[in-house]
Amino acid sequence: MNLFDVDRKGVFSLSFLAAGVTLLLDYLSGPFIHFPVLFLIPVLFASWNGGKTFGMFLAASMPLVRLVFEIFWDKPWGPFEMAVNLLAQTVVLSIVAFLTDKVACQHRELKREVNALQGLLPICSFCKKIRNEKEEWEPIEIYIKSRSDTEFSHGLCPECAHEHYAEYFPSTSD
Repeated sequence: MNLFDVDRKGVFSLSFLAAGVTLLLDYLSGPFIHFPVLFLIPVLFASWNGGKTFGMFLAASMPLVRLVFEIFWDKPWGPFEMAVNLLAQTVVLSIVAFLTDKVACQHRELKREVNALQGLLPICSFCKKIRNEKEEWEPIEIYIKSRSDTEFSHGLCPECAHEHYAEYFPSTSD
């Protein structure tokens, strides 16, 4: 588990906490020192773990809060410059949120594919159970179902039907 892989319950809290700390640092630095690159941290985290919608929400709301700060400070620039700055920040952060969500989706899909069945499987030649990572033997259906999107339904092939239920399934070659 790495820093960006957080369970869904804490994503919103951590994202809002990161956004709040970033905005607090931005406010404390005053109107002349501006670190918009720090806005990327909560947006990246929110997009990766919470999805595009939540990332876009932070991408739009954080520059708006920054604009409110600028209204209360002695403004070193006019309303036009502030509006352009707000628009530029919102667009860039929204693009980052969108692309981060896209990469996160691809990452999850690749992770799912990698965890799918691959390689050599040790299988019992009699009962057809498979030895798992814990060195335990489990039925093939359970092994495959736990590692893929496969569902099983059971039936009888003609050879087994004839071998085990000959009275109900006579051989076609007789």
